[in-house]
Amino acid sequence: MKQFMWVLGITLLFCPMAMASEVAISTQANWWTQAAADREMQEIADKVKDISVELFSSDEQDDLAEWVIAHTGDGAPDLLILCGQCPDTIYPAGNTLPDGSLVELFLDDGNCIINTGDWIFYIVNGAGTNGTAALPNIMDISSMEMWDDDTPVTVTAEGKQYTPSLKDFSTDRAIHLDLLENDWYAELILALADDGNRAEPVILRNAVTDGRIGVFFQTASQDNDPRGEVISEWINNWFIQFVAVDNPNARAPDPKDGALHESTWVTLRWRAGDLAVSHNVYLGDHFDAVNEATTESDTFRGNQTTAYYVAGFPG
Repeated sequence: MKQFMWVLGITLLFCPMAMASEVAISTQANWWTQAAADREMQEIADKVKDISVELFSSDEQDDLAEWVIAHTGDGAPDLLILCGQCPDTIYPAGNTLPDGSLVELFLDDGNCIINTGDWIFYIVNGAGTNGTAALPNIMDISSMEMWDDDTPVTVTAEGKQYTPSLKDFSTDRAIHLDLLENDWYAELILALADDGNRAEPVILRNAVTDGRIGVFFQTASQDNDPRGEVISEWINNWFIQFVAVDNPNARAPDPKDGALHESTWVTLRWRAGDLAVSHNVYLGDHFDAVNEATTESDTFRGNQTTAYYVAGFPG
């Protein structure tokens, strides 16, 4: 059987539409019950309306890794929420890949990761096999840690503005602001201890990569913390308003980029750019010919409103 590899190019026509940034939630919990995590994360999915939210359970960690890969380099700042467990599909257990893990590449691409539950990145598959090394590895701050127990924090003015359901509480794993270095700084402090140093909830930002890390209710055995409500408010009132953006690029091709399709025909699919109302489709067997093509070129296959194209002939 003869093998074919096609090169597909898509250009877009634009109109104002919805935001491109998306949210993935790994619901696997630690330091609070799974039932509570399922309830609170579903609340986020229900209350966040202007941005896509997708839930991944503990037996869907391979799918979560595919989501992380697809949203690294897609041109939009996306959000990953963890519930106290760090799936080993995105950061191998025991810190066996201290640099270049999927979660670090995702973060360094200008995306955001927040955690609610046990110490962020510490726990994987129910055991503390990552320990205190994972956070320093991922942030590239050798001294980064967050040892704390029952530290009272007071809601800040920004906390009242963006997360009105957040009340003063005691955190067990706050961010120590004096440990931040290597271009990291506190972008948004929602609650702060009296010492002015320990913050949680808080969003940290890297001034070079635009990556963000946040922690919300890193508390032990507190199933009634209003995690879903507060995180939903933060997403709706702050993340969507100040971080999420339109992504004009077509993405998520099927078959995947670089795939070899061993047949005489194929239905090519893609996810449309968020501002697209139609697509100019180009198809050829040489990248440069497609990349530099115009509507006058032999590779031009027409303008269409659908996000798929059937190429070749059966048989």
